[in-house]
This record gives sequence, C-alpha cells and structure tokens, in this order.
Amino acid sequence: MQNVLFSAPLPDGREICISPLSRDAYEANRADTLGDDSGYFIYEWDISRPHAGIEILAKALSVDAAMRLVDIYVMAARRPVAA
Repeated sequence: MQNVLFSAPLPDGREICISPLSRDAYEANRADTLGDDSGYFIYEWDISRPHAGIEILAKALSVDAAMRLVDIYVMAARRPVAA
C-alpha cells in the first residue's frame, strides 16, 4: 500500500492499517459504496496469507480523521486491561 500512516499487529496474526489505497486495491475490494477512492482507508490483512489481499473496514475522509483514529487506537492499546 502507499503512504501507510499507521500499521499495527493484532493478536490473531492480522495487521490493521490506515492509508490511502491505490485505484487497483480500491476496485479489487469493490469499495464503491464508500464513495470514490480518495481518503484514508482502515483495513486489515492476514500476514500469513498476503495473497488473500486486504479487507476494508472503514474510510476516513481526511488525514485529520485518520490521525485521530490512530490516536484512539494507540490510547486503547496502552490502557491496562481491567481484572
């Protein structure tokens, strides 16, 4: 992917990412219900199965919104788990 703003491993072996998408990746995911291919996409992919491609979860319309999502994720990841 191009210009990845954020990438983090998940406990299940996948990776979550936020970045713009290439037109090819956008079309391969049939993401036309999200508007056009502009913006920043939140997606995951299975590190052990890169050939399976990505799964788009959501779209942030601006870099500010995308960075806010990164902040939220980082804050949640640092938060201790309640016993």
